[in-house]
Amino acid sequence: MFPVPLNSSGRLSANAIRLAGTAVATARAGDERPEVSEKFLQDLVEACASNIALLDESGAILYASRAWTIFEQNHRFTRSRNQPPIYFGFYRGDQDAGSDSTNRFARPTLSEDLGQLLVDTVKEINGKYNYSGITGAHSLLVHAARLDLPQSRFRILVSHDDLVTPKEALRRSEERLSQLLETTNIVAWEADPETWRFTYVSAQAREFLGYSMPAWYAPDFLVSNIHADDRDRVIEVCTSQSQAADSFDITFRMLASDGTVMWIHNLVSITRAAGRTVGVHGFMIDITEQKRIQEVLRDLGSRLIAAQEKERSRVARELHDDLNQRMALLSIELEQLTADAKSPRALRRHVHKLQDSVQEIAADIHRLSYRLHPSKLDHLGLAPAVESLCKELSSDKLTVIFHQTGFPAPLSQDVTLCLFRIAQEALRNTVKHSDAPVARVDLERSEQEVRLSITDDGCGFDMESTAMRQGLGFTSMRERLRLLDGRIEIKSRPGQGASIKVSVPLGSSQ
Repeated sequence: MFPVPLNSSGRLSANAIRLAGTAVATARAGDERPEVSEKFLQDLVEACASNIALLDESGAILYASRAWTIFEQNHRFTRSRNQPPIYFGFYRGDQDAGSDSTNRFARPTLSEDLGQLLVDTVKEINGKYNYSGITGAHSLLVHAARLDLPQSRFRILVSHDDLVTPKEALRRSEERLSQLLETTNIVAWEADPETWRFTYVSAQAREFLGYSMPAWYAPDFLVSNIHADDRDRVIEVCTSQSQAADSFDITFRMLASDGTVMWIHNLVSITRAAGRTVGVHGFMIDITEQKRIQEVLRDLGSRLIAAQEKERSRVARELHDDLNQRMALLSIELEQLTADAKSPRALRRHVHKLQDSVQEIAADIHRLSYRLHPSKLDHLGLAPAVESLCKELSSDKLTVIFHQTGFPAPLSQDVTLCLFRIAQEALRNTVKHSDAPVARVDLERSEQEVRLSITDDGCGFDMESTAMRQGLGFTSMRERLRLLDGRIEIKSRPGQGASIKVSVPLGSSQ
């Protein structure tokens, strides 16, 4: 493979065509295998990031680079297989500097000039070609060369750069900038370097903070609307950095027209002339949502850590205050067996008592272990584990009815654990807070998803309450479902019970 010369933008240079011709000649002189040169050209075309194509003896395109194909799609050009591209006839050569011809149609088309290559009248084409159509004016800077291959075959290697007029380039640039500002909530601005009074703000400013456009041009708009706690810092940074640096950025809070606090990230550029500041401009970016998410994540992280420590403390307390003391009593009673050895009746009472104690301790250890991680979930699956949970939480005050459809069925460990933990959290809330006599759990598996529903006829709760919006239980449910692209729907009103409906899609691995 020969090296491919590219210019600084990564496009094929005119010398590449000359190099390809040289490589072909070398291959023909030193190697009689025609596929070597053909392979080289194909690799050259497919690997190049430029608009490049290889033509056969009739002028039809044999193969083209991806950039060339995208060019055709963007300009809605179509071509027939094994036929020269029709749009080559649309582009006409640019007027020569020394030509007196003003008739555009008198100039040869790209198709005609390529025809000169086909009949070997010329060996190479370098020039600008123009075309005016319904999509506007277009220009191509074309490089083309005839490449003679072994066994009397030849190809035409064509490369072009899609040119635009300065006016068109400016229009496209302005459109892209406007689209960027609108989609990312950014305001472009310019200000007086002495007073920092805005002399220009882009149209997005109207929706940015809710102020009218004339309000932005007030002398003290910026200073007066910076949050009081940030104002002195912003003034100090802007004053010092505008004298010492050509660009800087600063994050601060501003007050919107309705009093809402907005977080702003300001990118500032300084223009200097003759050693003095003559202009200040930049972009103001609304990062309020990012800050809110950061605060939520920080709060969630601290609450998760606190909940984890609380759970560990509870487990340690149960082990120490309950099971540990009961094991100590069991040890003492075992020592007393020696004193009762001479009395079979007393010995039997002690043995029965010890058996009862051991069974109670074993049951409590099983309960504690089950709360940490139910073994049935691993061995029997989701439906039996949820059914066992319903039976465990049923009591004289609450009856939990369980119904399942579509089980037994294979589920991934992530889906199984997610749905079990949600059922566990929801039913514990029902036991603690609902005062409901009956709760119902429905578990259903289809080909597309697994659905879990927990409903009760208890006291319900306020959907707008702090516990609902910030409660760790609901937050944990949403976070587990988010990781699996699941959905949750919670409905409740005071005095009218509660309903939690969850669905998790099943992937191809299920």
